[in-house]
Amino acid sequence: MNSQDFEAYADFKQFNTTIANTWDAALNAAIRRVGQPADSICLLDYGCGDGKYFKHLLECGLQHCNIHGLEISVKRVARCQQIGWMNARLLEPNTPLPYKEGMFDLVNCMEVIEHIPVAEGWRVINELRRVLRPGGVLLISTPNYPIKRFYDFCDAALHGKWARLRDDPTHVTYFNHSRLTQLLAPNFTRIEPWPFKPGFLYKRLPKPFFLHKLFFLCQA
Repeated sequence: MNSQDFEAYADFKQFNTTIANTWDAALNAAIRRVGQPADSICLLDYGCGDGKYFKHLLECGLQHCNIHGLEISVKRVARCQQIGWMNARLLEPNTPLPYKEGMFDLVNCMEVIEHIPVAEGWRVINELRRVLRPGGVLLISTPNYPIKRFYDFCDAALHGKWARLRDDPTHVTYFNHSRLTQLLAPNFTRIEPWPFKPGFLYKRLPKPFFLHKLFFLCQA
């Protein structure tokens, strides 16, 4: 599979709807920082996939009309709309986001930035900041390289998840704590690491290098 063939990837990997407690806690923290009732918050899920977070956001009190999604795969947009998310839209590659400046209070960008080439990643973060209002919050996560590969090998050896031996072919940019911080720093006044999927090594050696996933709350 071509690493940038996102229609083939949509067939290869469909997302479950399980919401991590750590992500839910981060969302609640972000809502508190925005300082508005949930039903008035406007949120963008950038790289919304198959609509994993949509129903949970509704359960948290966000309004249907205020939850927007962007996705690069036609098939995934269709899946989102099949579950009733009509504000999920197709985003053409390398184009500006189709929203006005400061439209959103929250932006969710989970496991997306690693699929974007380095030069394009800078433009994407600039665009996410453009559509985020002052004081708004970005939630962003990505695998933590190179330790991510160690966790993959452990999953294969200990749990029989043999597909983990091969890294995800759609990952084209490999972030660690420092590199992701450098990408975000020019656009955000506060970048706060947040627990998400720390990994067993991090629990014993609590240093950023050993995190399985990186997850930041970033305030504009």
